[in-house]
Amino acid sequence: MTEESNLDEETRLFLLEAYENLDSVESHLVDLENDPSNAEILNDVFRSVHTIKGNAGFLAFQKLEQLCHRSETLLDKLRSGQLSLTPERTSYLLEAVDLTRTILNSIEATGSEGDADIEAVIEKIE
Repeated sequence: MTEESNLDEETRLFLLEAYENLDSVESHLVDLENDPSNAEILNDVFRSVHTIKGNAGFLAFQKLEQLCHRSETLLDKLRSGQLSLTPERTSYLLEAVDLTRTILNSIEATGSEGDADIEAVIEKIE
């Protein structure tokens, strides 16, 4: 993180944890490409996204919360067996990871979510 001194303690801690969770999600999504039915890995991805979403909501980062909520909904459908993980769905989730990282970088640099457009990724996820 770069301009930590401009951010309050809660936001700095949020960013630290969110980046760690995001790294885990990214790694696990790659693992799921090789083993799409691995429930343990899928549950780990869900929990990480859920954590980012909850903390984003607490800190009023609405775009981030909305993006993570939509990803979480898809992940929940995958966990329950309503949907199966396909390369296309994995690609959409990885796009959400990239966009989440962009938003986190903006929060880190400016204290705000910036002007990232989340609608196109949300539309794909839904």
